[in-house]
Parts: sequence; C-alpha cells; structure tokens
Amino acid sequence: MSFDVFSSSSPGRRSGVSVWRQIADTLTTEIRNRAYSDTGRLPGEVELSARFGVNRHTLRQAVAALQTEGLVRIEPGRGMFVQHELLDYALTRRTRFSENLLQQGLIPSKQLLSAREMPAPAQAQHALKLSKGATVLMVETLDEANDAPIGMATAYYPAARFSGLLDMLNEGTRTTEILKHFGVQDYVRALSRITTQMPSDETARLLAQPVNRPLLCVESVDTDMEGLPIKYGETVFCGDRVQLVVDAGAQA
Repeated sequence: MSFDVFSSSSPGRRSGVSVWRQIADTLTTEIRNRAYSDTGRLPGEVELSARFGVNRHTLRQAVAALQTEGLVRIEPGRGMFVQHELLDYALTRRTRFSENLLQQGLIPSKQLLSAREMPAPAQAQHALKLSKGATVLMVETLDEANDAPIGMATAYYPAARFSGLLDMLNEGTRTTEILKHFGVQDYVRALSRITTQMPSDETARLLAQPVNRPLLCVESVDTDMEGLPIKYGETVFCGDRVQLVVDAGAQA
C-alpha cells in the first residue's frame, strides 16, 4: 500500500485550513475509498507522523476528529481501525437476506463456495427432524453487500424432499424460486439462536477481516407454512459490519 507524501506543495495543503484538519480530510478520503480494506487497520502514529511531516500532537488531533466522526476506533495496545458503518440485519419471522439489504439501499449478492450432498450433521438432523442416516444438501455461500463480504452462510436442506436442488442452484436459479419448484410457496423463520465465535484463518480471509476479530453467529431453522422444517442454517457475520436486530413483533 503506497500513498502520496503530504507536503506543502501537495494539492491537499490548503491555505487557511489547519494542518490537522487537512490530515483528517486526507485520511477520510482514503477510508471512503477503502484504502485500508485489506486489514481494516490504519498505519501507526509513528508512520503517519512521518508521512505527513507533523508531530504526534498534530496527528492525534486529526485522529481524534476521525474518531468523533465515527470513521475510526482506537483499540489500546492494538492500534487504529476503520469503523465500518453498521448494517442492520433484521431477524424476524420472515427473515430474507436480499430484502434486508435492499431496504437499506444496498445491493445484495452471493458467491457459491460449495454445494454437495452429505450425511446430515447431528445438529441439522435434529433441527430438520430427520431419521438417523438421512442425507442433506449442504450449500455454503459468501454473502455480500455492495460487493463487500458481510458473512458466510451454510444451509442444509433435506435431500429426500429437495432432490435436484443443487443442479438448479448451479444453473443460477434463485433459492426462493427453487423452493417454489418443490412446492414451498412461502416459508417462515421458526428459530434464530445468536452466539459469537472467533473466525478460522480461512473464514477471516474470505471475510477480509483480522483473525482476532469476533464473528456474530446465527443458527436458524426455517419451516414451510405447515410447520415442517425445510432448512437448517448456520451463518456468521462480520461483527464490525453487521448488527443483528431482533424484532419480536414483526409479522412480515
């Protein structure tokens, strides 16, 4: 990562504007342009002071302004981090990934990571009320908002009921349309269980976040309108990009 050196001849040096404010404006622009998206961490005080040719007091004024404006957070002993604007993810009776994002002016997208038939894991077997030895269709996706990763979702569907689902998914058919093909015209969320966990190295890489930053985890069960379980899900969200909103009164 390289940046232009801030100097008296730089276009960013504006007459009548304090130096710390100009530094804050420069860093703000870089944050908005996702210059620090690889790690989410800004360079340290020594590096920034040298880059801008100022003392630490001046730099700290700039950083304090960024913190007040909600652009960075300071973690003692660790450094300065970009404070992402949190996305509200509603957990209701009708939780829908695309609708959650579209309602906030964000463009939803998913990357298919893996999809296969497999023996049902114990939790999926229990949640889907399957007999011992039954198989499920496992679908793992990387969930994105405006092309930025916000979470990873693993869904398990009863293989006996949804035979052919994987082929349709590989053809690009939307999950909602696939379910309708199998007679599920609508479905609701029967359970959402929220916990936290630390990411694996691979999960952190896919989510473009540090491995020591916690994830929000949602274990879920969706049922058809007759109450039969159709999907067991395990989703992990970036804790600094998503906040879960539980609306017990929401009916739609």
